[in-house]
Amino acid sequence: MKLSVALVTYQHVETAEKALNSVLMQSTDFPFEIIVGDDASTDGTPNLLEFYRARHPERIKLILRDENAGDFGLTNFVETLDAAEGEYIALLDGDDYWTAADKLQKQVEFLDAHPDCAICAHRVEHAHENEVTVLSAGPSGGSGTYPVGDLIRRNFAPKVSTVLRKSALRHLPDWYRTTTVASADWVMNVIVSHKARIGFIDEVMAVHRVHDKSVSAHHGAERMFADKLRILPVLREYVPEAAKDVTRAERELRLKRFVASMSPRAFSLLRRIDGLNRRHHEDQNANG
Repeated sequence: MKLSVALVTYQHVETAEKALNSVLMQSTDFPFEIIVGDDASTDGTPNLLEFYRARHPERIKLILRDENAGDFGLTNFVETLDAAEGEYIALLDGDDYWTAADKLQKQVEFLDAHPDCAICAHRVEHAHENEVTVLSAGPSGGSGTYPVGDLIRRNFAPKVSTVLRKSALRHLPDWYRTTTVASADWVMNVIVSHKARIGFIDEVMAVHRVHDKSVSAHHGAERMFADKLRILPVLREYVPEAAKDVTRAERELRLKRFVASMSPRAFSLLRRIDGLNRRHHEDQNANG
């Protein structure tokens, strides 16, 4: 099997159909399977998944948990990865979706052509509930390959954009399976890439839904920054060659955490200005 799609769901009855359709629309010259792990949803998501499996039994495999693991989906995510049989694994959450029918083809071709890369990512649109969209961050050089230090300083590999080599998962330590870090997918990408490079395609090929809930979203951002600050010393041990990048990331995260703690609105505004600036920069580059 060339590729497995690892799709994880929890209470996604309203969005999982779009996620699944975005996978099924993929046009590839290689076979791929879809592994869907559901973390004991109670909103009808399992019934929707069973309906899709009945329509595509040769392609879709389901892992339906009887009880929620209570770890923000980490166990469900890891077990879905474990079940994947493909040489490559594409990641997707049930409330996100892909927008380009050739996304998987392009990323597999990139990884085939760059055996020194452990993962390949691309741009995404962060879609807020108020219909505001923000372009995801990207590395300074556009399409190409980058050292892991660049990913430590700026996460340009959102989960919805990531395709990784299954063989790279052997680098994941045992503690990862029980980590409580909020940005577990970013931590995984850093660890699996610590002896490799990260590929990047400078094209928007997916949408990540951002659920805005004012105060709760604010505290979620603070927790994310605190968790990253807690895990960075651990990552420094895995990537000693990127020690300077880790130190720089720590400084930037402390500043972001301070802004977020002072004012949720100010932090949200800064994030959106940053996204608009990225879009303006991309438009300028596109226009020469």
